[in-house]
Amino acid sequence: MRKFVAPVAGLAACLAAGAAGAEVIQSYNTGAWVIEANAEQGAFQNCTATGHYGGGASVLFMLTRDIVWGLAINNPNWNWRTGSEGPVSYWVDSYGRRSGRARALSATRLLIPLADSQQLFHEIRLGNNMYFEPQGAAGFSITLIGTSVALNELMSCVRRYR
Repeated sequence: MRKFVAPVAGLAACLAAGAAGAEVIQSYNTGAWVIEANAEQGAFQNCTATGHYGGGASVLFMLTRDIVWGLAINNPNWNWRTGSEGPVSYWVDSYGRRSGRARALSATRLLIPLADSQQLFHEIRLGNNMYFEPQGAAGFSITLIGTSVALNELMSCVRRYR
């Protein structure tokens, strides 16, 4: 449990700070993705890549200054209990499943810390779809079109401001 608490707490804090009006150091578009470097009280915190989907859904990949990464998915059709946590399985295309934990940041937003894995990074960069199965809820998927460029930009962004 300790292994999960630190990454999810760090990612959740970064996302909460962003929602509370963190300072955006830089923002630009690359394809369909918006890349942002974020600071809190002048200190660099993270870089994010946000892609918008139809119906108000969005995906946000985040890479912190400590090289912890994860994603937040916003879906206006969800109704999570804010603060609830539970197991989730996720995978890219036909690659193997990974297990993790997810936290509901709001009724419509789910945070999933991702495995510290170069292989997973590679799979997401080259993949077409990423699938998620949170325990007790219907599975869902996101398309990964343009994600390779977005993830490369995240790494460059963190290197630039770290």
